[in-house]
Amino acid sequence: MLISRIELNMGKAKTRHAVVVPQVLHAAIEGCFSDKAEKDRKLWRLDRLRDSMYLLLLSPETPDFTEFARQFCSEGVTGETKDYTHLLNSIRDGASLRFRLRANPTHSVTRDNESRGKVYAHITVEQKLNWLIKKAQCCGFRLDERLFDVVETDYLRFWRSKTSPPVEIGVAVYEGLLEVADRELFIHALTHGIGRAKAYGCGLLTVASLP
Repeated sequence: MLISRIELNMGKAKTRHAVVVPQVLHAAIEGCFSDKAEKDRKLWRLDRLRDSMYLLLLSPETPDFTEFARQFCSEGVTGETKDYTHLLNSIRDGASLRFRLRANPTHSVTRDNESRGKVYAHITVEQKLNWLIKKAQCCGFRLDERLFDVVETDYLRFWRSKTSPPVEIGVAVYEGLLEVADRELFIHALTHGIGRAKAYGCGLLTVASLP
């Protein structure tokens, strides 16, 4: 697996539009890869660091950012790609790590005579925190509610086409500390994502060692 980062130019109207209509970014990201890699799993998210906005991308193949950069970046920006294997191989049970996750915390409600529940976004911070605590149990890590928090929220509403209903995504960005409980499950979460709306920039969990 490879992890890539490229800085976006928020001075461009097209970039600002793509940030609030993530299917535009999704299509542009798919265009960074060969035809054979189009269906491979890819995870991405937008990270704001101080006054800059970056696309962070996890993929099995090196992206070609040429056309992507032309559309959404400043002249001369090419992005950078690093091997993710070393980090994955270094993970051990019991390790304490800093983490960041941009996710779509939801729950399903099944009413009478319904075979499938309807999916709703969690609203309160408490609901969003509890959602991740529960997700952690099946994703191979543990959380102490005192050591992580929701640091950013957003709500996206856009249309895939003129005739389709709107897509509505509640976004929460989590940061804090976690403990690895099951290495294999945790690596699966790192490489496959957590929760829904992965095509629209949710689900990518990243970690870093404590200083």
